[in-house]
Amino acid sequence: MKKMLLLLMSASLLLAAQAQNEKYVGYMKKTMAQLDSASTPDAFQQVANSFERIANAEKSEWQPGYYGAYALIMKAFYMKELKEVDATCDKADAMLALSESIAGMKNSEILTLKAMVLTARMRVDGSRGMTMGPKATQLLQQALQGQPAGNPRAMVQMAQMMFYTPAAFGGGKDIGVEWLKKGIAAYESFKPASELDPTWGKPYAEGLLQQWTAGK
Repeated sequence: MKKMLLLLMSASLLLAAQAQNEKYVGYMKKTMAQLDSASTPDAFQQVANSFERIANAEKSEWQPGYYGAYALIMKAFYMKELKEVDATCDKADAMLALSESIAGMKNSEILTLKAMVLTARMRVDGSRGMTMGPKATQLLQQALQGQPAGNPRAMVQMAQMMFYTPAAFGGGKDIGVEWLKKGIAAYESFKPASELDPTWGKPYAEGLLQQWTAGK
């Protein structure tokens, strides 16, 4: 009888855990879809708020904080009031720190977003590029080392860093285009570790390549 009760209790707990996981995945997918359709600072902020609520409820999952940070980074790129960009980036950094505490410091996707935060901060003051540019490049290098099979998002970000870095400092248009083509190719073979892991960026990269190679 005791064994039967234990089996029933175990089965009930398993079913409850599965139901909770399905609820979490469903909510994440819904919010990720909202992120994909966002196109204004307010819309990105609303999505970031949703991901923050999920992160607070699911303290063992790194993806909610990651996507919340990504939404804030996109908001920072869309903002017209540059004086408010740093505060938004500060919040993105805080969410990435939360995700990093769960996923570890070598997570390639998180490192890529940390580089993007620095790029967003450079909008405020171009002179920041002298210090933040190399830091962003270093983070992207770490992101690529952390995912030897190829992280297309890190490659596309590296492409942009190289494209806007003067040739005298190791960058230039040709190097940027080369990185961008590598990133687009990597999207074809990239396989996310789970259904909630990042896959974003391919259409943007393809559009960027057309823009950079127009007239050739």
